[in-house]
Amino acid sequence: MDNSKKMTFGQRAKKTIKKGFTKTILWTKGMMKKDATQTIITSIGCAVIGLLIGFIILLCINPANAFQGILQTVENFFAFNLPKTQLKYFGLTLAKTAPLICTSLAILFAYKTGLFNIGASGQYVIGVLITCFAALAWRLPWYLCILLAMTGGALWGGISGLLKAYFNVNEVISGIMLNWIALYITNALFQANAGTVWDLMLAKTYKIDSSLPGFMPTLGLDTLFSNQSACGLGMIIAPIVAIIIFIILNKTTFGYELKATGYNRFAAEYAGMKDKRNTVITMCISGALAALAAPLLYLNGLSQWEVQATVPALGFDGISASFLGGLSPIGSIFSAYFITHIIDGGSTITSLGYSPQTAQVITSFIIYLCAFVPFVKSYIDKRFSLSEMQKANGIPSRADFKQNDSVVKKRHKWKKERKEDK
Repeated sequence: MDNSKKMTFGQRAKKTIKKGFTKTILWTKGMMKKDATQTIITSIGCAVIGLLIGFIILLCINPANAFQGILQTVENFFAFNLPKTQLKYFGLTLAKTAPLICTSLAILFAYKTGLFNIGASGQYVIGVLITCFAALAWRLPWYLCILLAMTGGALWGGISGLLKAYFNVNEVISGIMLNWIALYITNALFQANAGTVWDLMLAKTYKIDSSLPGFMPTLGLDTLFSNQSACGLGMIIAPIVAIIIFIILNKTTFGYELKATGYNRFAAEYAGMKDKRNTVITMCISGALAALAAPLLYLNGLSQWEVQATVPALGFDGISASFLGGLSPIGSIFSAYFITHIIDGGSTITSLGYSPQTAQVITSFIIYLCAFVPFVKSYIDKRFSLSEMQKANGIPSRADFKQNDSVVKKRHKWKKERKEDK
């Protein structure tokens, strides 16, 4: 064999590296086409950009404590020294995450079926009203409190569905109006029932504690998280509901019909689907999910209702959590936890000399950027889809255009043929 034709060690290594690099690029392109990969990358990217903007805000206000402030926001309960304290506040964060998962599911369920349920806050408020009356005034067990709250939320959401289906009233407009109606009704009814539901001395509802049948079982989770009483069944219910919604939307005929009606209700009607019925059902289910957040927040003694001048932010935070999770029921579990983690962590920077409003601005920026996840995903999807279409049709891409001068002629020839065809 001619020694000149033998490859040296350096040449073999170079060929192996080049081959491995090519495989890596092909694997990366394949992964980037997957919806889950796009969701993870865009979600992390938007969250990091939000944190950078928050860091810049802290630098402008108090440069000396800016790094410590953003670190404390990200750390949240990890900022505590004792492991037991960390575990206790970790449990508190998980307990607060459960209601946000529910409002996130309410938003994405409606959005997947072509509707935008901005009235989730009002449906949650109705859930609070029924939950507190059922637990405090009527002394019902916790499971009945949950069922009644979800029923009330479903009926309240169904109003927007009926208006949309039969009178073509935009669900956004009706949802916003119903938010305020629900808020004022709740404030008025609570204050009108002093002594049973409303505590005049503290100007808030009575706390639902373990002495009431409406208190949600802890299942030993409170002991697991260093005697954190807020930990309980709600932390399990929310993820289970997310899995159920995932199955309904992606694995059932019912979910397919709802999504088909959302994509094109005229085509769905032509195919024999009852578009008006599906619209109403969608808003009822969405309203029930939003109202479920109320018992998960109140039946563990975690919160008490005070007179509100504005609509609670939990429903609007659900919009950010649903988009940050890529409009996926499973993704909403993780995105809801992230938002709760950042909000809780941001509330602790007041100890560094920052005002509470500063923490709210930072978390607002992060939550705001979360809403850009679908747009970034669509951009990535278009970029990779366009590249594949070009290769399939023999159209040279920009990368080919830069690498080879002979491609220039081929590209000009293709453009000329296209003009002649027109």
